Amino acid sequence: MLKRRTIGTTSPARLRRWLVAGNLALALTLSAAAWLSLRNAREGDESAAQLTAENLAASMSGEVAAELRLIDNALATVAERYAKTAHAADRTRVLAQMLDEQRELLRHVSALRVADATGEVLVHGEAPPTTPIRLGDRSYFDRARARDATVVSEPLRCRVTGEWCIVAARRLINADGQFDGIVLTELTSAHFVQLFSGMELGRSGAMAMRTNDSFLLVARHSVSEPGSVKGLGEAIVSDALRANLKRSPDRGWYVTPTALDRVERITAYRRVPGYAFTMYAGLSTGEYLGAWYRQCAELAGLVALMVGLIGGISVLLYRGQKREHDGRLAADRTAREQALMLENDLIGMARLKDRVVLWDNRALGRILGYAPGELRGQSMRELYLDEATFDHIGRVGYAALRAGGRFRTQVQMRRKDGTPLWIDLSGSLVSEDESLWMLVDIDALKQSEEKAYGMAFRDALTGLPNRRLFEEKLVDAQAAALRADRGLAVCYLDLDGFKPVNDRHGHEAGDEVLRQVAERLQQTLRANDIVARLGGDEFAIVLPASGDTAGARAVLQRCLAEIERPIAIGGGHRVTISASIGIVLALGTCDTAAVMRGADEAMYAAKRAGKGRLHFGVAAGPAGGPRRVASASAPAPAARALWVA
Repeated sequence: MLKRRTIGTTSPARLRRWLVAGNLALALTLSAAAWLSLRNAREGDESAAQLTAENLAASMSGEVAAELRLIDNALATVAERYAKTAHAADRTRVLAQMLDEQRELLRHVSALRVADATGEVLVHGEAPPTTPIRLGDRSYFDRARARDATVVSEPLRCRVTGEWCIVAARRLINADGQFDGIVLTELTSAHFVQLFSGMELGRSGAMAMRTNDSFLLVARHSVSEPGSVKGLGEAIVSDALRANLKRSPDRGWYVTPTALDRVERITAYRRVPGYAFTMYAGLSTGEYLGAWYRQCAELAGLVALMVGLIGGISVLLYRGQKREHDGRLAADRTAREQALMLENDLIGMARLKDRVVLWDNRALGRILGYAPGELRGQSMRELYLDEATFDHIGRVGYAALRAGGRFRTQVQMRRKDGTPLWIDLSGSLVSEDESLWMLVDIDALKQSEEKAYGMAFRDALTGLPNRRLFEEKLVDAQAAALRADRGLAVCYLDLDGFKPVNDRHGHEAGDEVLRQVAERLQQTLRANDIVARLGGDEFAIVLPASGDTAGARAVLQRCLAEIERPIAIGGGHRVTISASIGIVLALGTCDTAAVMRGADEAMYAAKRAGKGRLHFGVAAGPAGGPRRVASASAPAPAARALWVA
């Protein structure tokens, strides 16, 4: 407490100088603190925008890859069936039929065409143009002719519609092994723009797709310039893009004005897996930093207010009246700021002692489904799915914390109602026996990743593995059979009577038949058996534990019986179909492609023998003499025989 005393004429001036100096120092300190706070806030906003842009680029990269893989599978099916068409007079008709079949699977492409060996288009997936179309001078024509794989072009203008598009093409080899032309599809830039427009880009965001090496623009959607075709087919890019792609070609981010519209954005990029394209997702800095700019104005006003307040307090201090009151205000303000920081709505926080909750914020209760304060006093074991995960986090996580570092991982935890969810978990030590943990709900992101995987490797109609996943599973099954020194059966199944169902009842009824056949096969087969849909009404089956005809026949006869049961297709209608099944026994080290060809040929043999039956074919096997097995498509086991190596 200041005591009243008599001062000389210089004492007030000296006190004023000290107060001015103190106020200036305090103002500088507050300004520095505000600058640090704003810098950290901006870094946080930029980090959040970077993560959002990266998620957008990754999501769209996976979606585009899934579409291209679907096209790849369809073109491969057409090429494979074409190679099996023996008569030249039937090939054009067969190609037209196959294009009609594949169009149902490729609704997102703008055209399906077939060109002959000179590049002239023979078969159109739509109404033919009035003048002939020749594609022999296109670069993708030569690339497709030279490779036994699907090739994808750079952006170009379609010679029929004049639209910008990319072309996916695959060569056609006839039954004599000669090059007969290509089968191709077109994906328009407008299709990609439609995909991009479904993403949350804000008011000035943009999303684009470019080629990897030449940076040619395939498609671009800008929220502020909808429908713009500026830069299509050109490589108008910023120096920052080139520098970042050179440093990290697969993924990354940068901040710079976009070359096409000069809008500054934080742009994340991600390569499309398996294809020569890169996705770019950009968010406007003016938009995602809008809250930060408002915070700057508010904090500047707050600092100015605080300086003025402290100036007024200095006057009061000069009079010796309000020092203690000012201290209480500052302490209360600090407590409110800390409370606002801890009681956020996005990041769950918990303070633990001996892995028991001492304190938690409301965000943690919201994430895990608990009422405020309900978690306090509970063991963290209640939040983990199992004892093993709880022990692992306790062993590995606390070891990292005791070593002086931080610990972060992604783990599945459990809500109060027992449902699991993915959590980004991170922690740090507060004292020797207490720790602070932050929990962020990333369940939606994990589900998005699982959905992208399913789109790439699962048949959308039946949920069964597609051709690509089936081939991977077949290789694994062969390796397992070789290690166990046993054979396995590879089967191709083609439905008999499916086309009349489609023709009479429509494609929706046909889809329902395919779904029910897939469900019945899954229910009939054993747990370690593999079933996949290859396309159309074709299925493939692997029987890992059936290395002889008797075992395979028993399982497949049950499958055939299930397929032949009547199928309800809605509207009170029921249909009955059957199937022709070709089987190859793979014994020892076998060529996977030869095994699949053998099963396909055996299936066609079953169809020629009368359909609705099994037929065992010939497959490559280990060194040694062949073995003889009865053909299931023959009238009786002793009436006809095939050789199986």
